[in-house]
Formats: sequence, C-alpha cells, structure tokens
Amino acid sequence: MLFSMSPDDELGRLPPDEVLSPLIEDWARAGKRVAVVCDIDLDRFGELNQRLGMAGGNAALVEAARRIKQQLPRESLLARIGGDEFAAVFAGLGPTQCHRVLERVLAALAEPWEWRGHTASLAASLGARLMGSSGPPPEIALRDAQHAAFYAKRAADGKVHYFDAPQAEADVQVARQRQRIQEGLAQGEFCLWYQPKVDMRRGVVPGAEALIRWQHPERGLLQPIHFVPLLEDDALAEQVGNWVIATALRQAYDWRAEGLRMSISVNLSPLHMLRHDFVDRLAEQLAQYPRLGPGTLELEILETTAISQFATVARFVEACQALGVAVAIDDFGTGYSSLTYLRQLPVSSVKIDQSFIRGMLDSEPDRAIVQGILLLLRALGRTAVAEGVETLAHGEALLAMGCTLAQGYGIARPMPADRMKHWVAEFERAPPWGRDDSPAAPAESSSLP
Repeated sequence: MLFSMSPDDELGRLPPDEVLSPLIEDWARAGKRVAVVCDIDLDRFGELNQRLGMAGGNAALVEAARRIKQQLPRESLLARIGGDEFAAVFAGLGPTQCHRVLERVLAALAEPWEWRGHTASLAASLGARLMGSSGPPPEIALRDAQHAAFYAKRAADGKVHYFDAPQAEADVQVARQRQRIQEGLAQGEFCLWYQPKVDMRRGVVPGAEALIRWQHPERGLLQPIHFVPLLEDDALAEQVGNWVIATALRQAYDWRAEGLRMSISVNLSPLHMLRHDFVDRLAEQLAQYPRLGPGTLELEILETTAISQFATVARFVEACQALGVAVAIDDFGTGYSSLTYLRQLPVSSVKIDQSFIRGMLDSEPDRAIVQGILLLLRALGRTAVAEGVETLAHGEALLAMGCTLAQGYGIARPMPADRMKHWVAEFERAPPWGRDDSPAAPAESSSLP
C-alpha cells in the first residue's frame, strides 16, 4: 500500500526521472567526477504501518526523510519515489567519501524512533550506483541502484550494496531463461519420462517415478539439471509443478485404459507444496479423473523440507491423504534425520537415498546405515523404497535385509511413456530376482496398489 506524505513534507512522491535527470545531466556537463544514485528501501515498513496505523506510517516516512537528508552532503537531492522507497543523488565526492555517507545514512535510520509511546526501527536496505561524468542515463542509473537494493534486502546484513554489472547481466540471463521455460510449457516442449519402481520379491512393477524432460527445439532433450534450478520463482515453480501433476494423472488414466495399473510418483518442490491453495488445486486435478481411485498418485517431498517445515508438512500430508494421495519422503538419510519427526509425520513411504544403496556392497558403514533405516521403517510401519539399485547384487542384498521395493539404473533407466507397457511386460515375464507370489509384508507395500 502506498502512503501520501503529510502536508508539511516537501518531498511528496515524484517520478524519479523528473527529479534526478536534470540534476545528473547538470553535473555531467560540469564534469563532476562521481555521482551517486542510491535506492533506499525501508525494511518491514508494512509491519510498522500495521502496528502504528496510517498516521504512524506517514510520520515514519517523514522521520526517515529527515534522517537521510541530515547525512547527505550539501550538493544532493532526495526524493520519495515509492510508498517506502527513497532515491538520493549527490556528486563531488570520491568513492571512499561516498561510501562513508551511505554508511552514515544506514546508521542514522537504524537508531530507534519514538512516536506516541511506541518505539520503532527504521532500518533500510540501500543499493547504490557509482558513476563518473560519462555514466549511464539517469533512468538506467536508478534501475541499477534498485538492482543493488534488491540484493541488499535479500542479504539483510545492514550494509551498502553496490551495483554489480556481471551479476546484473547474469540476472537478465536468468530472467530470459525463465521466460523461455514458460514459452516451452505453452508450446508443449516438456514431457515426462518414467523410471519403474519394482517389487523385487514378487517380480511385479507397482509404480513409476515421473521425471520431467525438456525437448528443446535447438538444444535437444534436456535433463532437469539444466532448467529445474531456474524454478526459484514461486509462480514458475507452481506453473511447472501443476503441469507435471496434470500430465502424470493423464498418463495414469491412459495406462489404465490400456490395462496397465500403476501408481505414479511426482517430485514436489517446496515452493509449490507450500502454496496456500495447493491442496485445493490438487483436488480439482484429481476430480478430472474419478476412475483412477486412491493411491494412483504419490507426491515425493525432500527430507530437508519435511524437517524445516514440520508442522506445515504434517498438515499437508494429512490433507493429501484425505484426497487419496500418498506422500513419500525422498532422499532419506541426507538431512538431519529425526526419529521424532519421522514418527509423527504420517507419510506412507520413505525412499532411502541412493548414496547409501550404491555404497553398501563395499562400505560396511553404508550397509549398516541401510540396515538401520530398514529396521526403523519396519518398526514405524513405513514402506521402504531403495533408490540407486545398480546391480543384481544390490537387489539380492536388499532382499536379504527385507527391502523389496527398489528403483535404479540396474533395473531400468527413465523411459518415455510409450515404452513403459512393453518394459513392464518383459520384466514381469522374467524378473531378475525370481518370483515369490506370497503377499508382501504390509509395511513394505501398504502404499502401492
């Protein structure tokens, strides 16, 4: 929310170009050696305004302007350009002197402020752009300062952050790549590949994990490592995540029509999972396929997410289970595992991280860790799934420990959806670990159809 200044405030809220451009251009003509454009953004101003009310918020803005002006050199200009955002410009100082001025501004704002019996802080994030007489146009200089202020606010370290051209260029490239991902989704360039999850003892394939791929028109088939790290933006993570769930559900429906009944696991990003409307959106997606039934979809969340957001994740798991959607812990063993959270979190299955599985044949500590995890999960009534099974020997060792569900390159690499039916038929015709038609223990298969 934007707030107007009080009548006795001479700053007002002005377009930055109208305020800064004439002055910077005059300094450039005069050959001033350094000009500083800085963006000063009050931290947590919304909270302060909510606590003190609109009158208090306006008073805080006036006080912030007063403190900033007191620290600026005589040849300077200060303008309020947003609700809680100021821009200042000054010249005639060297870089070291400029830095001292800006540090004094931050220190002055950090001093407690008293208003009608309330004590408040006016701490700010400050980004600056240093430039010579031949610097960029004023509007570009302000944009650069705002870019620096963004990093100052994210760092929250109370320091001045200066514009970094290489970082700015990198940010531009990331923004372009994110835009390209959105275009790729709209143009149908993304697809899901599937890695089977097998029951080694019974010789059947109860499920598969959905893994996103990008069929890029110029770069070919791209693995997730080339684009998933770009999904840091909430909106984009949600957009891609919704597409993955919708595509997986549609594939499960198509397979069922072909006589292939399998559960599909989908990896869920924390940004997507923690959206307040995620469960409502999931219910809408499930309603489009009422014949699939409970247990068809399984969501995988990282162990680190489950620990760091325990209370929220616990509610999330319960809400998903009410919809007939199972939730699994992925990469178990890589985070700060807690028996308390594992006992209280009502997940249906736990995937043992592949680093332990791969090393357990040659490393006694890894083998002991795997055995310990399996005993723990069995005691808690959780299904265990071993990731990273690369050889027959890995499977035999896991079977000897009582673990029956597994996936990994030794079983099958991820494959396009149209290859899955044939692969399942071939695997179940001659399973590599033999066949045991006796029912599996409930703790090993309760979450899979």
